[in-house]
Amino acid sequence: MKITGIIAEYNPFHNGHEYHLQQTRERLRSDYIVVVMSGNYVQRGAPTIIDKYSRAEMALKAGADLVLELPTCFATASAEYYAYGGVAILDKLHIVDDLCFGTESLDSVDVSGGNEGIKVAVQNITGQFGKIADLLVDEPEEFKNILRTGLKEGLSHAAARSKAVGEILGEEYVTVMETSNNILGVEYMKALRKLESKIQPAPIARRLNAHNDMSIMEGFSSATAIRNAIYNKYDMNALSSTIPQYSLDILMDRYLDSFPIFRDDFSLILGSELLKAKETTDLTKYFGISEDLANRILNLKNDFQTFIQFREDLATKSITNATVSRALMHIVLGITDEDMRQLYDADAIKHVQVLGFRKDSEEIFGEIKRNSDIQLVSKLADVMRGGGQKDKMLLQNVNADEMYRMVAMNKYKSNLKNPYTQEIVIV
Repeated sequence: MKITGIIAEYNPFHNGHEYHLQQTRERLRSDYIVVVMSGNYVQRGAPTIIDKYSRAEMALKAGADLVLELPTCFATASAEYYAYGGVAILDKLHIVDDLCFGTESLDSVDVSGGNEGIKVAVQNITGQFGKIADLLVDEPEEFKNILRTGLKEGLSHAAARSKAVGEILGEEYVTVMETSNNILGVEYMKALRKLESKIQPAPIARRLNAHNDMSIMEGFSSATAIRNAIYNKYDMNALSSTIPQYSLDILMDRYLDSFPIFRDDFSLILGSELLKAKETTDLTKYFGISEDLANRILNLKNDFQTFIQFREDLATKSITNATVSRALMHIVLGITDEDMRQLYDADAIKHVQVLGFRKDSEEIFGEIKRNSDIQLVSKLADVMRGGGQKDKMLLQNVNADEMYRMVAMNKYKSNLKNPYTQEIVIV
């Protein structure tokens, strides 16, 4: 039996995601695919446009066998934490053979040479990713010095790190680090090395526009473009060329009932938290907020109107929009530095929530029961009665889900199930 893992957001699920699942099963000859998916919040410091159970249903209808939730503390953090959390969960299942992820470096590979040409290209990019991952794990003194210099010059952390990689390994490696999926690929391999995991990396080519491309295209469009179209009240039915029909059906079923949800829907919550901040330490306690960013927040908080407007006001050359968004979302969700010090550890992941599974894939649960050292949660109430209330990571998820539910109910005046009454998805 071969089991492949995927780490994803599916925000929302589109044709490119469907292609990834199909290629994973075909190229890797996977019997089962386990997806670790972000819950109701994502790495860009935003709520998901539609809730986690709806997105899990989309993934299952596309062919995933089991969808597990990436805890909120990892899902809302930078690529390093996002990748570590996802890899740690897959590793703790002790049943996953490989981790399949998309990479821009394979997008332009000439496939006319057949499988052998693809195999060589995959080996080359895996080798490049591996060298970068080793450098980032080992962090030799030369690397640290170049990184510090870049930060002093006003570069963002990502830019300074990329500069250090290029100076040590060569400029061709800087190109590798310029795209979002490649960065994630490196972080996946870094996490595999840190955890000394037996899971093998399996990069494949993507088939879609760049992740931040705003155009809706026939066939493949980025999730960013789709979210932007929905935000701008694009005709939902016109998205049928870029979203599978089963995915579009789910979106239409929830439209203006619990979907769509955007950052600005959390503006009042964020604003109320900002009013409580009187000094720098009131803000630096939150994960991802430096002293510089805390001072900017304090200086500008009286101009606060909305989440997005405030993010734009706060961002600078060295503090990116993504960094600010994550920091503001951590304020909203109450995720602190101390939380992450405790939770950034595979041993801290004791429970993982099941979002859904396919009926014809129940065999996988037997494998997990025999091999795993992590508890799968399908009924939250049962786990809470059995000691789950002591699991900080699980409690954080519940709090985040309650907030998402409250925002959606307030926006659409609908009555939605709470985390304790929500059933998992079975397809």
